[in-house]
Amino acid sequence: MSTFNAQILTPNGSLFEGEVSGVKLPGTQGSFEVKANHAPIVSTLEKGNVLVRKSDGETSYNISGGFVEVNNNKLTLLAESVEEA
Repeated sequence: MSTFNAQILTPNGSLFEGEVSGVKLPGTQGSFEVKANHAPIVSTLEKGNVLVRKSDGETSYNISGGFVEVNNNKLTLLAESVEEA
């Protein structure tokens, strides 16, 4: 299984950082999933659920909206507020 680095950030600091196999995101134009070797992208996110897939299972987070950038097998999500669901 291919993995990549993902980081979830808020103004208060990093909530998650680690190797993941996929991240499902609530894009403003519809939900989408990022996997390893995804093309570079910057997207706005709406309020909703982010599903982080790791080798030991899945973790869900509720976000207030924000932005995501994917580049060189690294995903960075920026949100005003994030809570583990």
